[in-house]
Amino acid sequence: MSGHDQLFQVHGWNNNQDITVPAYGESTIEAPDGTSGAVIAIHDGCIGEQAELTKNGFGGNDFIDLSNICGAGGNLIVQQVGKDWTRKGDPCFMQNLNDAWQKADQGVRDGLSQCVHVGDGVVRRIDAPKDFPQLEQFVRSFADGKTYIGVGAWGGSPGNANDNAQSSAAQGSTDILICYNDGDCTPQW
Repeated sequence: MSGHDQLFQVHGWNNNQDITVPAYGESTIEAPDGTSGAVIAIHDGCIGEQAELTKNGFGGNDFIDLSNICGAGGNLIVQQVGKDWTRKGDPCFMQNLNDAWQKADQGVRDGLSQCVHVGDGVVRRIDAPKDFPQLEQFVRSFADGKTYIGVGAWGGSPGNANDNAQSSAAQGSTDILICYNDGDCTPQW
């Protein structure tokens, strides 16, 4: 959906080879049943938002989630094709981020200056919230429950309940749709 070519790392499929999706273009990745992987947007050479999925996993269900735990620079969603209720991710993450940034006081902005990358007064990219507790808190102020932000249940830690809810099963197993855009990435079909 984006008006520019977008580079994605592909892990688990496509021989772990990156893909570049052309402006307003599409790409198909074969993901056989029982496999897991991720499709990760790259911004200025840095990893950002990532769709993580397992095809036809436990109980015959697809498991999908959208994570901003490693950063962001665009809007990405993942869902089962034709099943909008399975959608994960905030289709307007960057717009919501910029709104929150504009409303933040100077002290908050100064405290986040090393992990929020701004150009011409607009946030272009953020680093990994998992590495900056103050960034995680800031992102939770506008995206909590809409995307995976911090650290979920792992290694004996209960994690964040809203992040844990993002890592849930979809219904059955079908094709998966991943949409990227600098603007709203809500699927239009």
